[in-house]
Amino acid sequence: MVLRMFEALPVYWGGKRRLLGALFSDVPPAAEAPVFVDAFLGGGSVSLYAKARGHEVRCNDVADRSVIVGRALIENDRTLLDSDDVVRLLVPTGNGPGYVESHLAPDVFAPRHARFLDLALANAKKLEGPKRWLSLLLVIKYALRLRPMGNFGARTIIHQVEEGAWEDMNPHYVKDVFARGMPHHPMRVAEPIRRAINAGVFSNGHANRCEQKDVFEFLSGVRGDVVYMDPPYAGTQSYERASKPLDDLLRGESISVEPSVFTTERPEKILPRLFEAADGIPVWIVSYGNQLIGLGELMDLVRRFRPKVSGREIKHVHCSGLASVESRERNRELLVVARRG
Repeated sequence: MVLRMFEALPVYWGGKRRLLGALFSDVPPAAEAPVFVDAFLGGGSVSLYAKARGHEVRCNDVADRSVIVGRALIENDRTLLDSDDVVRLLVPTGNGPGYVESHLAPDVFAPRHARFLDLALANAKKLEGPKRWLSLLLVIKYALRLRPMGNFGARTIIHQVEEGAWEDMNPHYVKDVFARGMPHHPMRVAEPIRRAINAGVFSNGHANRCEQKDVFEFLSGVRGDVVYMDPPYAGTQSYERASKPLDDLLRGESISVEPSVFTTERPEKILPRLFEAADGIPVWIVSYGNQLIGLGELMDLVRRFRPKVSGREIKHVHCSGLASVESRERNRELLVVARRG
């Protein structure tokens, strides 16, 4: 169950799925720390794993794409998508071409897939409750599945697939293209995604909640026993820019990109604000990249707020499909655990 449930999640840049063992080795069990707080939900792997461990989960994110994951899988504990639900997403709306077909085809998505995404979005947004969030999650996973190597920048390949120009395509991409279903009918792509999403729906006996707030406001008001803080890392590409085509798709319009203050501010300036907001939670798990700060420096920052601090470095590639050889060798995940005295 634990392995299959992760199939429900979108594969986001910067995801922490491969670090869960290390992260949760420092998290007290649910019997000792009943309420787990995830300040930056992101792709949802940390919150979903905490839910599976039996914690009551309180998660948060400002991004629509992340909140959809939280409402579909963290809050929802019994509603599933069936095949008829997917068929209903294809009911014509009579509104003509939507944003995806008009603005993201044929460069980002093939026209037939763009039409499916427009219809599915329009019909999903008419729904209420868990079916709405599950359907929107299907749209997200569908869109990501059709991007070669998960990269929104690869546009020539879309034209090559539509034209059947297999001889012209980079041979490393051909197998990936078929595995993702790019040449297939939308229903053939959507059905396995539906089954994957359902694998992530389960109850852990708690009323888990997902919020969409500024992180400082969220942390100042939430109550919990342990908090995981994984802010965007200074000195790296912003999530907002990397995920802009997906965010535009969900909003149905081109939105302005405003990088997070965590990306633009130096860590020694912005992280203390985060730690001040989390003061009411006894145990902290802090995850951060080593682009602009070392482990010792990060631990010193945390010691200003918590006396009991430990830390370690883990070799971790944040975006394996796009990372250079140099970044693969250099990048480390910094994990710091802090407790009250």
